[in-house]
Amino acid sequence: MTPNIPAAKRAGLPVDLDRLTAEGGDWLSPEERYALKMHGVCAQAQPGVFMIRIRTGGVIDTDAALGLADIADEFARGWIHLTTRQQAQLHHVEARNVTTVLSRLASLGLVTRSACGHTMRGVMWCPEAGVGLEEPFDCSYDAKAAQDSILRRTPQLDTQMPQRINIAFGGCTACRENARVNDMGFVSKVNPDGDLGYELWLGGSLGKSSPTLAFKAVDFLPRKDVQAAVNAVFDVFITHGDFDQPAKARLKFLIRRLGQEQFLSLFQEQFARARAQEWPEPRRLSLPLSSSIASILAQAPEGGWGSGVRPQRVPGWAMVTVNAPLGDVDTEDWRIMTTLASDLADENLYLTPNQNVMLRHVPLDAVPLIRDVLASVGLGLEGADQSQDVRVCTGGPVCLLAITPSQRVGAELLQHPALLRNSDLRVHISGCPNACAQHQIADIGFSGGKVTIGGVSLLGYQVWLGGDLRLGAIAQVVGRVAQADVYAITSSIVGVWEALRERGETLTDTVMRYGLDAFQAQISAIFKGRWESGPEPPENITGPRHHRSYLPLAVGT
Repeated sequence: MTPNIPAAKRAGLPVDLDRLTAEGGDWLSPEERYALKMHGVCAQAQPGVFMIRIRTGGVIDTDAALGLADIADEFARGWIHLTTRQQAQLHHVEARNVTTVLSRLASLGLVTRSACGHTMRGVMWCPEAGVGLEEPFDCSYDAKAAQDSILRRTPQLDTQMPQRINIAFGGCTACRENARVNDMGFVSKVNPDGDLGYELWLGGSLGKSSPTLAFKAVDFLPRKDVQAAVNAVFDVFITHGDFDQPAKARLKFLIRRLGQEQFLSLFQEQFARARAQEWPEPRRLSLPLSSSIASILAQAPEGGWGSGVRPQRVPGWAMVTVNAPLGDVDTEDWRIMTTLASDLADENLYLTPNQNVMLRHVPLDAVPLIRDVLASVGLGLEGADQSQDVRVCTGGPVCLLAITPSQRVGAELLQHPALLRNSDLRVHISGCPNACAQHQIADIGFSGGKVTIGGVSLLGYQVWLGGDLRLGAIAQVVGRVAQADVYAITSSIVGVWEALRERGETLTDTVMRYGLDAFQAQISAIFKGRWESGPEPPENITGPRHHRSYLPLAVGT
């Protein structure tokens, strides 16, 4: 049954955790299952087990990481899933063990509060903050301060928020783009006077309804005003958002209803009131030490630089990114990465938006050892954040909302020849229309659901082309295919792009130059009877979450 979320909030989101431990979860009402999300606990498709999401802040110190591995071994089948919002998830936690896991996580300093549901989701920040060549300064302290200021309010806010709010901080090229798909995006910048601050972007969101890119609301926000600004947006959202219609209550819908001008007027009024309050002084920062590019590149690790081994601002040090296929890591591999971070880096694991793990402050002469140790367990640095690093959600049959097994499809594409020879292609696969894998901003995106092909309804994917935040472009649906044809249609799409592209063109560049019609015509010519152009009619998109074409997935695949 679908929960009455507004009613659950008005009731104060009560749920008896002691009874959950004593009796399991069969007695939970839909509203109580929703209330569990305020503890970071979400129901899975399988009865009697739950997913627990950990608000990592994008970094886990090695002591906490080892403790997390122990918890995963004991309660979550030895598996940790990394999300596109830099969080960690435990799956298959039995209902009677939920409170024990929450307590164990808290003892490690790991927070699950308000990590799911209509809350402030995990605040993202650039994993290169303070050390990357492009990142203006270390934004992590401001991201953590903003998160903490809202978390202190969550016992009240969680009962008042119309919908969730996503927040991201960062100033490198990737983070600047990522700001466009968050409710609040803080883009690090230094003004001409040398002051540190942010551009503030508002109203971005993908999801299954009306994907929207954020607009720039403030050109320069001093660091000292970040907490006031964050709280002001929350207060305007709560006061004017559509509490009783959660499906149409994201911040983008409020901005659309009021208009940007009126929304900004309300924000500025609330921001003025918030600035009049006392806020903790931001941590003192200066511009990070930096050397010339020439002096940095005058040194190189064995094997040279690449997508998984990138230079830091100071010569002799590297950021090393471990490619975690599909965001799934078993605890043996997790412990190996943790040991490497302890012995050869700065004793932290940094989680990336591409579902990988970064080590920072790695001496260049340590890179070969890291590469060898990872290779011994089938992991590597090559391909991190590139096309063979396909982005997927947990999908079916694990996720309660998923319609198709996106993990299985992603695994099939990991070694696809067309992707291996085009390392810059971005392929994102969501198991339902909810866009957890952000399929609308990929070169090639797939969103799972029930599709109609040749008059027959079956499980498959809508195919999206042309997403590119660099160009401010959201992908469009070109058609839909059965699950069995995803591999083949990827070959067809990449093939026509390779035939048509000019030197240096991305897939989206080529799609924009020739139009979606050209790609639809080519795919239709190849996949006669196995393809339908255009989006699936809305009434057919959702469907049964379990289907005879599902086969149980091995944990961690």
